[in-house]
Amino acid sequence: MISQEEFAAHQEDFAAFVATIHRFATLLFIVSFIGYGAAAWIWFQSATWTALIVATLSYLFFRQFRRLSLNMARIQYTMQPRYHPMLLLVDRMLEDHKPAVVVGQLESLLKKPEQTPSSPES
Repeated sequence: MISQEEFAAHQEDFAAFVATIHRFATLLFIVSFIGYGAAAWIWFQSATWTALIVATLSYLFFRQFRRLSLNMARIQYTMQPRYHPMLLLVDRMLEDHKPAVVVGQLESLLKKPEQTPSSPES
């Protein structure tokens, strides 16, 4: 994983990146459940095998939505040179961990309260 100092240097970029991942994940989640709905509709049209194929493809798509959402966000941010140092840190994290673990780690770092030096009360 990355150090606290590396994270702090790019915290705003990581926050925007995680928000983008969540937007893509929501979109992909909706698309996969539209596929389930289409499979149900096809099944009621008496095309059982076609419905089974559509439902299976929707399930496989749903299983990959975390990986796909992270990769779609990476593609969007790769176009902007400002984010390259942050993306290098993400790539380093992805070398050792799965996308779900990387996104979870980034979320936990973003939710961690700012540590400020305690002031003595008199």
